[in-house]
Parts: sequence; structure tokens; C-alpha cells
Amino acid sequence: MKYLTDAQLGIDVSHYNGDIDWAKVAADKNKPKFVYMKATEGRSIVDAKYQDNRKRAKEHGLLCGAYHFFVPEVPVQEQVEHFCKVVGSVEGELPPMLDVEHSGLAKHAYAAALMQWLQQAGDRLKCVPGIYAGPYFWNSNVGSFTPFLASPLWISNFTQASHPLLMSGATSYTFWQYTDSTKIDGIAGKVDMDRYAGSLAQLKTLLCGQQRTLITDQSLAADGARPYVPTRPPIPARKW
Repeated sequence: MKYLTDAQLGIDVSHYNGDIDWAKVAADKNKPKFVYMKATEGRSIVDAKYQDNRKRAKEHGLLCGAYHFFVPEVPVQEQVEHFCKVVGSVEGELPPMLDVEHSGLAKHAYAAALMQWLQQAGDRLKCVPGIYAGPYFWNSNVGSFTPFLASPLWISNFTQASHPLLMSGATSYTFWQYTDSTKIDGIAGKVDMDRYAGSLAQLKTLLCGQQRTLITDQSLAADGARPYVPTRPPIPARKW
């Protein structure tokens, strides 16, 4: 795929991927540079492999980030407390992500709950969290992405197209989960693969404690002809 040649590749994992040999992952021919890993779900679930994956992946030079699986029926505050307690400091890690793929609320209530989680988790962790979602689910269950434009978007859209389909209101993305069927050395079975459309140096500016800016893929012209030009729109100032 030509559109991957200028991208940084990564993977995302959870306990479903079993025991991972991170030395082999880091040496894989795909040369993954980053990994997102499930940390928590709802108010009490902790991914059984999270802490080990986090420690071992860092030891082998991979940039790491954690995500929380959002459960709409559970009070937001309890989910924030749970996630922050488990992950602790995220200094030097990729932005925490909120995994949005479980229905259960009316659109306006869902959007309000997600915004509350992002604001509270951001204040607690002193890093701007992002959102993981697919366009179809988001459009049907949340609505427009416009109120969330200050948060990094990790879009899930499995396609052979040169760019992903975005949800209504989204104008760019930071990460793209483009397949769930990659084979990576060190991981049994298939694994999700992600791309970041920029250089490794640009990717590192996303790390918590570094520049609080978004690197987004602006090559989303309707005709697909415009080349990628990295930009850095500022994230609104926080009181940290």
C-alpha cells in the first residue's frame, strides 16, 4: 500500500492477544513504532495483560498508550477514577484513548458523557485524551464529532482506500486502525494494525508532557490528490 510508506505503523492489543514476545514484535518486518493497549473497562475491569504489556513494550523501545473501554451505563466519574488509578502517570506516553463502541444512551446523553470523561481524565492525567471509534457507530450513537475536534481521533475503518471514512463533523484524524488481520512476529494469530501519518519525530510530539498539539492527516481532499502536509493546530489551553 503506497499510502503507508510515509507513515509510522503501530498495533493495538489486549489480553485477547495472549502472551506477547515484545522483542520479536519490535524486530518485526513491519517495524511498528507504537502500541496502544487496553487498560480498563467500565468501573472495575482491568485488562489482565496491561501492566506486563506496558512494561515490556517500553523495554523494547515502543511508544505506548493506554485505552479505556467506555460503558455508557456506568457513571462517568467511576470510570475516570478506575482508569486513572490503574494507569497512574502517563508522562512520556501517547495520549490516553477512550474506546467508544458500546451503545446504551441517547445521542445527546452519550455525547455529554464522553465529553465529561475526556475533561475529567485530561485534568487528572494532565494530558489531552483522544477518542477511538468507527464512523458508522459514532454517527448512529453519538452524532456529530464537531464538539470533540480538540481531541485526537483514532479512527477505526477497515478499507483498502488511501484514507479512512470519517464520522460526521470530523475533518482529520491522528491515528487510523486500518486492519484487524495483520500478522506480527511475537503475537499468536492476527492483530490490529494502525498508522500515524507523519514522521517519528512528529509522533513523539504527541507524548504526554511534550508539545500539547495535534498532528493530523490533512490529506483528505475529495479527489485524494492533495499530498500530506503535517500541521499542528493548538489544543485549547488547560490549567495544568
